[in-house]
Amino acid sequence: MDSRKRLEFGVGLFLFVGLVFGAWTPLSLASATEHLSPCSVCEESGAAPHTKADQGNGAVVTTGVQFPRLDANSALAQAAKQAANCPECEWTIIPACQQNEATQTAGCQAATTSCAGPDEIRYRVYMRIPPGPWQLIDTVCLGPTERPASVADIGEIVRERVVNYLPDASPSFQPPEGGLVNLPTLFAAGEPGSIRTESFDVLGFQVVVTATARWEWTFDNGVTQQFTDPGGAYPDQSVSYTYMRAGERDVMLTTYWKASFTIDGDGPFAVPGPEISKTVGPIEVPVRQAGAVLVGG
Repeated sequence: MDSRKRLEFGVGLFLFVGLVFGAWTPLSLASATEHLSPCSVCEESGAAPHTKADQGNGAVVTTGVQFPRLDANSALAQAAKQAANCPECEWTIIPACQQNEATQTAGCQAATTSCAGPDEIRYRVYMRIPPGPWQLIDTVCLGPTERPASVADIGEIVRERVVNYLPDASPSFQPPEGGLVNLPTLFAAGEPGSIRTESFDVLGFQVVVTATARWEWTFDNGVTQQFTDPGGAYPDQSVSYTYMRAGERDVMLTTYWKASFTIDGDGPFAVPGPEISKTVGPIEVPVRQAGAVLVGG
């Protein structure tokens, strides 16, 4: 792919709006982020900033922005980290050409030849807190399929994929022959209480998911109890239930996973949406009447 086609393809990934900011010298990190306000929805709920479409101006405004393959010590990485909880912050990128300002997208050879990768384009990265002007933060090299993304963009994809990384419960009970009336029957979920995945790629970012579980057991009709332990074999009685009459029981188990993720080591961020649930069952648990046994002496 020649330089002009690569540039046109790269520019086509992004749409831009905003006020003109003509300075070329990047601002210091302090001046770029000194007016950032905290995220009011993040403090208690752990919710991530969002991405919203500005269809009236044909643009996408991204908050909580992340850039792929950043040097953690770069001005852009530090600014993005400090602005992660700024829902008002807007970001835009343009080809790094001398004649371009924050709302111009003209191409030039310098933008297509100044990066190490043969298909990469160098972009200037601007940020603003409306209605303020765009401020130049840094430059970044992006490949044809790479783009800035918000924590929310990444989080939605993580939610779709994380269920494939969660274990399946394998519930069991003791005694293995079934429970006895008026004696505790022991149960075990057969899965760990927490997991941490290997890193996997989402939109060019390396993501690691950590999740913790809680369990909801339905031992009998109308009898549902919550547990924070998975249970286990005797003598572990952390998950048990005492049946008062004999008969077959259909037992259900639902595991609820609360998950968070990191992006290239930053975070953790809460996986959006409610807890992820997985249900197993019913499993049949026979409950028998305990009988006396005559032992000779």
